[in-house]
Amino acid sequence: MVSWVAFPTAKGAASRRASRFVVIALGLMALGGASLCAHAEIVFVDAAGHQVRLDAPARRIVTNESLILLSLALIDPDPVARLAGWARPQRIDRGVYDAFRRKFPAMDDIPEIGAVVPEAASAEAILSVDPDLFVVRIWQPGWAPVAEQLAAAGVPVLFLDGPGIAGKGAGEATALSIELLGKAIGREDQAQAFSAFVRERFDNVAKRLEGLTERPDVLIDVHAGTLCCYTPGSGNRIMQYLQHAGGRSIGMDVPGYDGRLSAEHVLGADPDVYIGTGGPRFAEAGGLLVGAGVEPTKARAALKSVVGRNFLDGLSAVGAGRAHAISHQLSISALDVLAMECFAKWIHPALFADLDPAATLDEINRRFLAVPLEGTFWVDLRAGSSADGQ
Repeated sequence: MVSWVAFPTAKGAASRRASRFVVIALGLMALGGASLCAHAEIVFVDAAGHQVRLDAPARRIVTNESLILLSLALIDPDPVARLAGWARPQRIDRGVYDAFRRKFPAMDDIPEIGAVVPEAASAEAILSVDPDLFVVRIWQPGWAPVAEQLAAAGVPVLFLDGPGIAGKGAGEATALSIELLGKAIGREDQAQAFSAFVRERFDNVAKRLEGLTERPDVLIDVHAGTLCCYTPGSGNRIMQYLQHAGGRSIGMDVPGYDGRLSAEHVLGADPDVYIGTGGPRFAEAGGLLVGAGVEPTKARAALKSVVGRNFLDGLSAVGAGRAHAISHQLSISALDVLAMECFAKWIHPALFADLDPAATLDEINRRFLAVPLEGTFWVDLRAGSSADGQ
């Protein structure tokens, strides 16, 4: 809308021309302002198929998944500044948390809000920190009532994974989730750069596996050492990384997200490759010690301890030295490309002899991450073999 402006009476053509110039200039400014307002609005469809509408790039994000810190850090030089609240920050590898806190001390001041699962989440608690966006990593039907309450209060909800990208494949799902987050925070160019990086790495492995019919059997033992043997189910992304890397899970028939395999099943299948996942918080319960700030010798010692109990030492994979450990957080975060490359190298060591996950991490640290990851995030039972970069 252009408002009328009254000007003092003036004589002469020069004065009239000056008045017309001011009116035109004000009109152009008004039109320009309207254009800027129109372009400031951000509208896109998320992974759950819902429209997300933001008046401007999100600056006060609340999330149900604290590991989104890593996603933000891949595309934003100050990821902590965007977090107004999160659930279960204890899920973050303690070494990773400390590394981020050294650079961003305000991390300790982020309120712990909401919950990882919708049943324990409260819209009122989320709204208490005045967010401009609520981000959910994985869609679940239970989030619908929470999302409706937040929408009624003017807070949009963004699902980074869900039915909208089902069947896209593990690498594409990661790439699309980063692109969605990039749109929401006004960092689309940075998100496109990382998603292209991910797609290239996944395509490289897929092309080299074309025509290969051999699919070695693999046991993925999640949270290894704490209670054997939980494994990803058919609806778990980790299962997709394994399949993409040319392996066949001995737990492939487990429905849903995960499930426990019996000792009889594991021993009967006698997999060709053993892969355990873990991290510092699981190590306290006798699990695998891998992650930021961990020394290779300690990580390998933890792996030897885990495969030396719970009947695992009877597996052919362990006897042949084809036993490996990897950070569980790599497998469930935006850095899953590293897990996929490790899987490929462990499952097909001859075919992927030149594949170097450590070099991939170095490039991610150099090109993308606001805080570089340093430590031992994966390790082999025998030093110097397979993907072991130590």
